Amino acid sequence: MIVIATTDLDLDILMAAQSEVNSLINQGRNIIIHNFVSLAEARRVIPDLRANEERIGINEHVRVIEIKDHDFAACIMDHAANLGECGLFLVTRINRTGLELEVNFVVADSAKLTSMELARKMMNLCQVTGGNYNTIEKTVKRLRQTHDMYLEKARLMSEQILDNIEPMSSSNSGPRTISGTFVGLLEQQIREFAIRKTAAENNLVIVIANLGVETDSMASIVLARSGSLRNIDCYKIFSEVSTEWGKGGGKPEFVTGVIKREYMDHFVNRIVEKIQTKDVL
Repeated sequence: MIVIATTDLDLDILMAAQSEVNSLINQGRNIIIHNFVSLAEARRVIPDLRANEERIGINEHVRVIEIKDHDFAACIMDHAANLGECGLFLVTRINRTGLELEVNFVVADSAKLTSMELARKMMNLCQVTGGNYNTIEKTVKRLRQTHDMYLEKARLMSEQILDNIEPMSSSNSGPRTISGTFVGLLEQQIREFAIRKTAAENNLVIVIANLGVETDSMASIVLARSGSLRNIDCYKIFSEVSTEWGKGGGKPEFVTGVIKREYMDHFVNRIVEKIQTKDVL
């Protein structure tokens, strides 16, 4: 693994670096080891030395690895005597961690096996998407654009459906409720709707059950209440009603969970019944 102190790295630059490494491997560049009494002495002899001064210390013994006529770097790790021993260098993954990028790679036999596995996955991806080696990038980008378009349509549809639910007033002095069971709404939009409505309105409780698709065995649940309804503990009520056919977690004012689909209507109705017995303080 290589750690690079940057938040961004152009893929073309990374691939160019990979090609350069493999060119050096094919040339069979020799590896030469140099030892110096200090980093200062090493820099005096090799002005363009790459070294992490914070890790080494300016007066510490330094071991420098030279790739013949190419690069000098301070390093304590074991190295091959010749780059030809590496066979093949292959970048496999890039991870962002804070202000650094971690570049994972494999060499030699591991690189060959990984390249064959990547080729297999590429061919499988072409079969699944209907693309080919020359068009697969454009095919995936087009699929991503289509996905984003339908996701935006689903977001707007979810918001419209939720905004059109009429609050139900209690027959006594209890809070108003917005409730319902649905199929195909976006979970994020349900949560955002509940947070927005309960923050904007007093004396309101929202309980929504939603199946992602018709065949789901579990429905997601959002139960939320206005900040003014301190006598209503959503988590306690959820736990009492769900019993053995659901689970969830959260705070007194906001709970999310799941419930078996066959109980979703019963669950919502029971929550509404319990809420409507609560007086508004």
